[in-house]
Amino acid sequence: MDYATCRQAIASTLSPTATESVSLQEGLTRVTAKDLFAKVPQPEFTQSMRDGYVVSYRENDTKELCIYSVAGVIQAGNTTALSLAPGQASRIMTGGMIPNGGSRVFAQEECTVEETTLSISPEAQNRSDSYIQKCGSQIAIDQKIVSAGSVITPDILSLLAAVGHQHLEVYRKPQVGYFCSGSELVDSVAELHAGLKICSNRHLLEGSIKQAGGEPVYLGTVTDTDDKIREMFSKIAESDFDVVISTGGMGPGKYDLIEQCFRDCSGEVIYNRLNLIPGKNSLFGTIARTLFFGLPGPPNAVRALMNSIVGPTLLELQGLSTLYPQTIEAQLCDSISRRRSGMMQLTAASLFFEHGKCLVKSVNKHDSVTCYVVFPPDKLGFSAGETVDIHLIVSPLSLSSF
Repeated sequence: MDYATCRQAIASTLSPTATESVSLQEGLTRVTAKDLFAKVPQPEFTQSMRDGYVVSYRENDTKELCIYSVAGVIQAGNTTALSLAPGQASRIMTGGMIPNGGSRVFAQEECTVEETTLSISPEAQNRSDSYIQKCGSQIAIDQKIVSAGSVITPDILSLLAAVGHQHLEVYRKPQVGYFCSGSELVDSVAELHAGLKICSNRHLLEGSIKQAGGEPVYLGTVTDTDDKIREMFSKIAESDFDVVISTGGMGPGKYDLIEQCFRDCSGEVIYNRLNLIPGKNSLFGTIARTLFFGLPGPPNAVRALMNSIVGPTLLELQGLSTLYPQTIEAQLCDSISRRRSGMMQLTAASLFFEHGKCLVKSVNKHDSVTCYVVFPPDKLGFSAGETVDIHLIVSPLSLSSF
């Protein structure tokens, strides 16, 4: 199955998780389940935008008649409703509530005050800006401020608080179980001896799941035996997991048993091979109510598939309206090639910016990966300086990559 068809096949099997109500303090990086509307206008009252004087015009005021009597001071935070009679003025601070009868505000530097008499220069009178911000002029009550499917950021939290929200309806975080298949795997250095190795995929999966907004639950390592793998799938079929991910056991080898055991436990296979490198030997299907991804064992394949297939699925389960991974163009710094065509390939790379340009370069096996160069099936190589498509490694729910 090719990459685009694979994404469509996955999307056809899922629907967003159930919703829940959370406080604003718990809302950061959650995804809104419905449109949100202002309960409180912005600004909440008609206010001054400058430190200065608010005046009340008289019917016969002209640019030559700009003298007012000063009555009092209006501070920001004053909640007493005040009034100005025509010809009166009041000292006012930025954010102060405009009194009834207030016509406009003049900045402090535009004013001359002698005892209780305020004089305004004709030049200031010609200014068009009144320095008055009317109640609801920025956001009116019932105006939509956040659409369903939006990620809650710090800026949005601040805005929601300002317009009267204390709780949000968001999609529940997916519950994601994961296990690693391989008789050679152990979880700690203390268990190591010749012929065994530490299960690094455990930590790669846990971090990737968290950065895609999921709640990870480690199910352990499973030896390459029919009975142990079937036992794992039987537990999964009875669980409440939204998604389960495995690594290893997906090759054509004698002890690669994941697919057969999955089928034996009534798992329904949607695809069992991808026209994609890395990740050719991958499986996606359903077992009871749970989505299951069987990934290859090599960490480079796990990382690529989590970024381009599994991570985006977790985001979709949370109702995210924008599809991931995001694809952009960048200029290649060095030539890259591959041995054979016929399959789409994701080549690990590093993205950076220099002299106003978006640049990408290949990386070594253990270097930090920040993106993937996308090889179309018919492309064998790219030359330095070419513009290429890349899949970004970035989650909208995290400042870090996934």
